[in-house]
Amino acid sequence: MRVVTGAEMRSLEQQAFAELGLSSLVVMENAASRIVEVLKGEFAPLEGKRIHILAGPGNNGGDGLAAARQLLALGARVKVYLVGKRQRASQENGANLAILEKLGADLSVVDFGQLHRVKLSLTFADLIIDALLGTGFAGGLEEGWRELMELVNELQAPVVAVDCPTGVNSATGEVVETAIKAALTINLGLLKLGNLLYPGRACAGKNVVVDLGFPLQAEGIARELVGPEALSWLPEREPWSHKGTHGHTLVVAGSAGYAGAAALCGQAVLRGGGGMVTVAVPEGIYSRFSPDELIVVPVPETEAGTLGEGSLEKLHGLLKGKDVLAIGPGLGRSRQVVKVVQSLLSSWEGPAVIDADGLSALSTDFMRSVPLDKRRRWVITPHPGEMARLTASDPASVNADRVGAASGFAQQWGPVVVLKGAPTVTADGERVYINSTGNHGLATAGTGDILTGLTAALLGQGLAPLQAGALAAYVHGRAGDLAGAKGQRGLKAGDCLNFIQEILQ
Repeated sequence: MRVVTGAEMRSLEQQAFAELGLSSLVVMENAASRIVEVLKGEFAPLEGKRIHILAGPGNNGGDGLAAARQLLALGARVKVYLVGKRQRASQENGANLAILEKLGADLSVVDFGQLHRVKLSLTFADLIIDALLGTGFAGGLEEGWRELMELVNELQAPVVAVDCPTGVNSATGEVVETAIKAALTINLGLLKLGNLLYPGRACAGKNVVVDLGFPLQAEGIARELVGPEALSWLPEREPWSHKGTHGHTLVVAGSAGYAGAAALCGQAVLRGGGGMVTVAVPEGIYSRFSPDELIVVPVPETEAGTLGEGSLEKLHGLLKGKDVLAIGPGLGRSRQVVKVVQSLLSSWEGPAVIDADGLSALSTDFMRSVPLDKRRRWVITPHPGEMARLTASDPASVNADRVGAASGFAQQWGPVVVLKGAPTVTADGERVYINSTGNHGLATAGTGDILTGLTAALLGQGLAPLQAGALAAYVHGRAGDLAGAKGQRGLKAGDCLNFIQEILQ
């Protein structure tokens, strides 16, 4: 599903108007019809329901006014509040307002100095429609708007936002001061980026996308939401395939305190459909692995119980015959570990997943020493703190522009970036995939190790780095959703493993 900013959507609409000769009033009527269809599906019966509509002066308000007329025809008890300076009203807004006035609709002008009167009236609403600004909000509002938004948020009636909740930036999800908190947001035409990125996502509630009655030429928008349709990327398995057909992954992971990271990563490779996995660990933790499907190989370690320069000969030997390298979980970040990671990545020619402590090896000088075509076969999976270290930034700045941070690094250095968090963003510098799954229960130790193993498994089965990273994020989040069905607080990483097989089937 394509994802756009408000500005991109307006550009697509103008293109369609010019090429198809569509009237903006006709499109507004289509939008209103789709809005009413969603309301029927979510809040039926509408007849007799007290539906109060907050309408701004722009085309978002015009959509609300047109919907008000259609709701009146269905027998709803509609009340419209006109907010903002009417002299700024768009032509389409004014046309729909004139029709409502001729119908004798219940219209009130919102005076910011008399909001207590509006509050009293709104308390009688069964449903409130936010058609104030939509995608037109860009960070600044006139005095009184904040008080109105806070007033709406205090009410008990559910709120439905048209296109984007008022106060949410449709391009970034930013909320400067406050925003209306909707139970449902009806995205017109295409899904809006600001409704997927926090904190805007927390205000959007359930996102629904409706068409506008004409095709949108959105092929140039290289931004998509990843849903269950991404499972179609999985390659077919031939009946005569064998374990060697589905990839042999070498996992280089673990240290004295983090044996679990290596085990979780290795198990995720197998649950993700990988044919074989060899897990190389410091010899001091080898005895902590019970016999199972993993091929565990002890490797010489340092006095600190980590991999070091004395590990390199054996590790380089283990690279032979492997299809994918997964490196980083639980390794530690000592100088010797960094040298191990850099040495292996320098000599490895195949696809690689670099996570956690392995990311510490990706210094600017090292990255420059590795050919670009090799870096493009890498998938890195940083959380915001690790992304901040890679970009000499800070976690808050990364989270403020997750799409930009992931895309920018991928474009500059070549690897696919899977920026973990809410939501996880996967980018290769040209295309962006935004994940639709996951919950706060995944904010626990070990879940990142599972994502690394999943990504490696998909690479081993032939997926390109971008698709492998995006699909792994989807499956990882979906497994967390299923594992957390009985409660997300207290979810453990290992709880997710058994659900991966169910998702991938």
